[in-house]
Amino acid sequence: MRILLLTALLLPCLPTFAVEKSTAFFSVFPSECIASQKGEVCILPITLTYPKMSSSEQCLHINNRLLGCWLPDQLPTKYRLELEADSTLTLKSGDDGKAPSVMLKVKYRKASTHRRRVRNPWSLF
Repeated sequence: MRILLLTALLLPCLPTFAVEKSTAFFSVFPSECIASQKGEVCILPITLTYPKMSSSEQCLHINNRLLGCWLPDQLPTKYRLELEADSTLTLKSGDDGKAPSVMLKVKYRKASTHRRRVRNPWSLF
C-alpha cells in the first residue's frame, strides 16, 4: 500500500517529454494494395508525405519509371497508382544522390484451392 501511495505521489514529479509528429521522412499510406486474384491490376489511391526539401525539382519514380516531376511546393499529396506486382516508389531530386523510397506490396484475396484437412483420418475410438 505504501509503495502504491509513494508511486502515485512521485509520478507527477517525473519529467515528461512531448513527442511531436515529424514529417522528416518520405512516406506513403497505405503501402499495401489488395487485388482479387493474381495477375489482376490493383488500383491504389495513396497519400504522400514528404520531408523538407531543397528548391530543386523533385521526381516520383515507380520501379525506375518516371511518374512526374514537380517543384517542392507543388508535389502531389494524393496520387492514384496501378500496380501489378510489388513495386518501389522513389522520390528523386537532381541535386543529391540520396533518394528515399517506399516498398508497395500487392496482396490477393482469392485463397488457394488446396484445403487443409481439419481432422485426422484415423481415430482410436
